[in-house]
Amino acid sequence: MNIPAYAAMLVLALLAALWLTRPLWRRAELVSQRRRQANVGAYETRLAEIEAEQAVGQLDAEAARVLREEAAARLLQDAASQDQAYAQSPRRYRLAVGLALLLAAASAALYWRGDSWRTRELITLAANDPAAAEQQMVRNLVDELEQRLKAQPEDAEAWAMLGRSYMVLQRAGEAEKAYARANLLSAAQPQPEWLVAQGEAHGIADGRHELGSVRALFEQALKLQPDNAKALFYGGAAALQAGDVQAAYERWLKLRAQPLPEGVAQALDAQLPELAKRAGRSLPAAPATPAAVRLTVKVSLAEALRAQLKPGMTLLVFAKAKDGPAMPLAVKRIESPQLPLSVVLDDSLAMMPSMKLSAFSDWEVTARLTTGAGAQALSGDLEGRHAARRAEAGKPLELLIDQQLP
Repeated sequence: MNIPAYAAMLVLALLAALWLTRPLWRRAELVSQRRRQANVGAYETRLAEIEAEQAVGQLDAEAARVLREEAAARLLQDAASQDQAYAQSPRRYRLAVGLALLLAAASAALYWRGDSWRTRELITLAANDPAAAEQQMVRNLVDELEQRLKAQPEDAEAWAMLGRSYMVLQRAGEAEKAYARANLLSAAQPQPEWLVAQGEAHGIADGRHELGSVRALFEQALKLQPDNAKALFYGGAAALQAGDVQAAYERWLKLRAQPLPEGVAQALDAQLPELAKRAGRSLPAAPATPAAVRLTVKVSLAEALRAQLKPGMTLLVFAKAKDGPAMPLAVKRIESPQLPLSVVLDDSLAMMPSMKLSAFSDWEVTARLTTGAGAQALSGDLEGRHAARRAEAGKPLELLIDQQLP
């Protein structure tokens, strides 16, 4: 089985299917929004694939790090170009045909190289039912992990990855056993995520969501990582089932202070007043939602680099969390820019609801002049970076492009 080849073929198939099935007469704005969602989904899927390949020993830590950075760069490229991808109907048609031809050529090459009928079946399935293809890939990964663990039963990381894969396949009972084995093997250095995952799998497998018997797992995870959101949520639920209203209130009140998906926040807001009353406590005011952020970036080019400015260069301006994920929070792309100019980055450019500029307090803003079509930094590109803090968000940010990449 060749997991990287399967993954490469699936990505190509999904891209081609995505482009070919989009009605060309739909409004560009709607198509752009859906493409953004697809890009984020592909980015998350790629991260999961990298983690899986690392778990089964196909990638070392450094190779996995490089691949994660490349995935983030590809997401940045897609985000930057989305407004132009549908600018002209003939161009969209040519691109769709080109991707279809690329799919045919690449699929054939990879198939004959791997000599695998399963790969061909996976490509066909991806073209007709992407969700089913994803499930098949996970089942393939489960098969590989199970074989690996027969030879190396003491591999805690692989047991945890197997548990995660079982959860994707909705095999919660088997997931609980896999996580239990991972936690047993890592008892000397317990991992809070695995402890919580074992308890979560137990609640799902039970059918009645009984958590009392695994409450100790959540409490152990909270000792190791007091702000673990899942441990707070399930720990509060387990405490409530056990009649420990005080502990349930404290866990969920602490969880409510964290940035949460809207649905979870609303559920907690509905439960906490009653819990506070039962616990004889006074419920503090809900935490204020972080104010929206609007970064006005004034981009200019150092005089010493003016001679290096080439016709047709593209300007990319993007912001990332200073101490956070590699995924960009906001990005703008401008063809043949006339510098100096101003660019506005705000929450409307977010890739994911939980990945907005306003969700962070410190950012690194980058402006890059590139001759390439993508977002990957190239030798000879002109670039400038500037750190920014929330307190500076209301003021124009002066960003000078002052270096040439080697």
